[in-house]
Amino acid sequence: MDTNFVNEEDIVYEEDLNIEPSNISPPEPEDNEIYITKSLTGWNNKEAAFTDIQYSMGKPSGGNNTVCSYLGDVAVTKKDRTCQGLKICEFADQELKEMEHETVDPDSDLCLKINEELSANNVKNNTFATYLAAYKTKCRYVQNGMQCTGKPVLKCLRRHDETIPPTYFIGCSGWKPNEKFHRFIGLKENIDLNLLRQLLNGLYEGESNEPVNNCFTVLPNSSKKVHCPYPHCAGNTIREGSIVQKKCGVKYSKIVPIDTESCPYIILVSKGVHSHPPPPPNHVPITIRSRLQELIHQANTDATDITPTRIITGNLIKTYFGTDYLSEVHASLNNNDRLRYYVNKIQKEINPQGYGLLGVVYNYSRNIDNFCDYVKRLEFFEDGHVLIICTTSEQLIEWTNCEHFQIDLSFKRVAGEINEFEINYYNTEHNMILTFARVFTNCATTVAYKRIFRALFDLILQLTGISPKFKHIHGTGWKCIIADLDYAQAKGLGLVLSEIDATKDWEEHLVHIFKSCQVHYKRKIHEKKYGDVVINDMYALLTAESVDKIDQLFDKIQICEESTAEWVAFYRQKWVIASLNKCMSKIDDEIWINSPNNTNTAEAAHALSNRRGKNLKIVTAILQGRKLDKERFTTIHVHKKYNVPNRGCDKSLVARNVQSNNRKANMQTKKSNIPTKRKHASSSKKKSTKIITIHSDTEDNCDDHIKFS
Repeated sequence: MDTNFVNEEDIVYEEDLNIEPSNISPPEPEDNEIYITKSLTGWNNKEAAFTDIQYSMGKPSGGNNTVCSYLGDVAVTKKDRTCQGLKICEFADQELKEMEHETVDPDSDLCLKINEELSANNVKNNTFATYLAAYKTKCRYVQNGMQCTGKPVLKCLRRHDETIPPTYFIGCSGWKPNEKFHRFIGLKENIDLNLLRQLLNGLYEGESNEPVNNCFTVLPNSSKKVHCPYPHCAGNTIREGSIVQKKCGVKYSKIVPIDTESCPYIILVSKGVHSHPPPPPNHVPITIRSRLQELIHQANTDATDITPTRIITGNLIKTYFGTDYLSEVHASLNNNDRLRYYVNKIQKEINPQGYGLLGVVYNYSRNIDNFCDYVKRLEFFEDGHVLIICTTSEQLIEWTNCEHFQIDLSFKRVAGEINEFEINYYNTEHNMILTFARVFTNCATTVAYKRIFRALFDLILQLTGISPKFKHIHGTGWKCIIADLDYAQAKGLGLVLSEIDATKDWEEHLVHIFKSCQVHYKRKIHEKKYGDVVINDMYALLTAESVDKIDQLFDKIQICEESTAEWVAFYRQKWVIASLNKCMSKIDDEIWINSPNNTNTAEAAHALSNRRGKNLKIVTAILQGRKLDKERFTTIHVHKKYNVPNRGCDKSLVARNVQSNNRKANMQTKKSNIPTKRKHASSSKKKSTKIITIHSDTEDNCDDHIKFS
C-alpha cells in the first residue's frame, strides 16, 4: 500500500512497537517493584478499594483487557497510572528536593522538619510576616470614588510632653490630618522595628545575594495553596514562596478481575522509586469516611442543625469509632476542615437551600418530611415583613377551649432579625405549659401584629371549623388575654378585634379583654430610678379602688417629679390603666382574679424552648419547636389514657402555693441579711444587678421569681 499520503515521521513500524504480553505472569521479585493483593469482600464498588492509597495517581495513563495467570488465568482489566508526586515550596531545602523513598517510615521527622529560621517564635520571621501582611492589606480610604494607593510606612504616635511612651504602627503614606479609614496596623512586641523600617523603606540589603533555601513545607498533590505559609528571603527581597509540583515517575498498575464474584481479589503493582518525600496522609479511607458520614447523619437527626464542634464535644465519636478523638481514627482527620467539609456536604444534601429563609421556602414548597403539617402559613409582604405561622389543628382546638392565654415575643431563639412570637397557656389539669402557636416574624410593628392576629384567627376557623369567640363580643369564649404592655402588640390585637366587632374601637376592645403584666410594670419603674414617694404612688395605681383615687395619684406623681410627664401621659390612657387596675377594666371581677397578673407562663415557655438551643437558624428553630410541641401534647394523651403524669413530684395547686410561700420567705430572709450600704460608697464598685430566675411549668406569681438586688 502506498504510504505517500503521510510524512515519514508519521509512519509507525510494527517492529519498533513494545507489544504488551497477552497475560500477566505471576509476579517475580524485581527491584523497586511492589505487589499488593486486596480482597473485595464487603466492597460495593471495586474501584473504591484503590481510594485508600495516599499517593496521587494520574496521567500518563492507559489500560487494556488481558488475562492474569497469577489469579488463575482470570480475565482482568489492567489500568496503568503514574504517580503525580506532591507539592513543595520553591525555596525547599536541598535535602528535601533530593529525597527518595520506597517505604514510608512514620517516625521520620524529615517531612515535618521546620528550620529554626522559620519558627513562629523567631523575631526576624515575625517581622518578615508583618511586612508582607502590610503590603497585602489594602488601604480603605476612598475619596471621590478612588481608593487610596498609599504605601505602608512605619509611623510613631507620641505626646509632646512625653508622659506616655511612643507607640509604633504601620500607617499609610497617603494619610493627611483629619482623614479617616487609612491603613492602620498595630505592631506586636515580637517585631524588630529597625528591620521593619528597612523593609518598608526599601533599605534592606539581605544577608546574601542567593535565595535561602531552607523550607521543609510538604503538601499533598491535591492542595490548592499557591503560596508557602512562611516568608522567604531571596537576596534583598522578602516574599512568599510559590508552591511548585515535584514530579514522580513511579508507575502503578491496577489489575481488576472482570468477574469479581468468581475472583474477589484485586492487585496493585507499584514499580519504581518515588523521587519525593512521602505525601501527608490526606485521603480519608473510604470505610472510615462512610462510617463518619453515618455518624453525621445520626447527629443531624438528633440535633437537626449539627456543627463540627457539637460532634467533637459529643459522644458519637466514641460510639462509632471506640475513641474520643477523630485524629486517632486516621491521621487525615487531624485536619478539622475534613469534618467541616463532610458536615456541610450532608447538610446540603438534606437541605439544598440551607437552613435560612430559603430553606423554609424549599421545605414548605416540597413538603419535606411533612413540613406543611406544622408550618401553616408562609407569607412575604411588600413592606419586607416575613410571617411564618407554625401550629397544628390539635393545638388550635386546645387553644379554643381555654379561658385565657398569654402572648409574648422571644428574642433569643432565632439568629438574625427574625424573632418568635408565642401563644402560651398553663394547663392546670396536666400541670404543663402548652404552646398553641409559634409565629416567626421580622417585624414588631402595629401592622405586623395586626397581620399576625388576623392570620391566627383565620387559621382557627380554617383548621378546626370553629370561629374564635371572645367573651365580651360573643358572650362566650376567651375572657382574658395577658401580655406585656407592648403598644404595637396591644394595638394590633385591638384593631383585629374591632374588625370582628365594629361597634367598639380598638381601645374599647382592649378595656374588655386585655390584661398586662404587673411585674414588667414594676420592673420598668425600678429601672427609671424615681424617688421612693413617686415609686410608691406608681405601685398604688395597681390597687386603687376608684377613678378619683387613680386621677389623684397621677396628678401627685406628675407634681412630685416633672420628668414623669411622658410616663403619666402614657399610663393615663384608658386602655393602659385598665390593663393594670381591676376597677378600671371591664373584665369580670371573677375572671380578673382567676387569671394571672403576670406573663410568667410565657417566660417559662421561652425558657423551655431555649433549652433546645439559642440563636438557631430559622429551619432548625421550626423543627425544634415542632418536636417540643409534639412532645408536650403526646404527654397529655398518655396522661389522659394511662393516668401517668409527666412529673412525679407534687405539682398540685397547694404544692405550688407552698413553693411560692417558701420562695417569698427566703427572699425576705436574704434581704434582711444584706448589710446596709455605706452612704459614700465608691463609685468604682459594680452596680447591683437584676437576677431573674424562671421555674418552668409553674404558674406562680412572677414576684416569686424575680429578685432585685
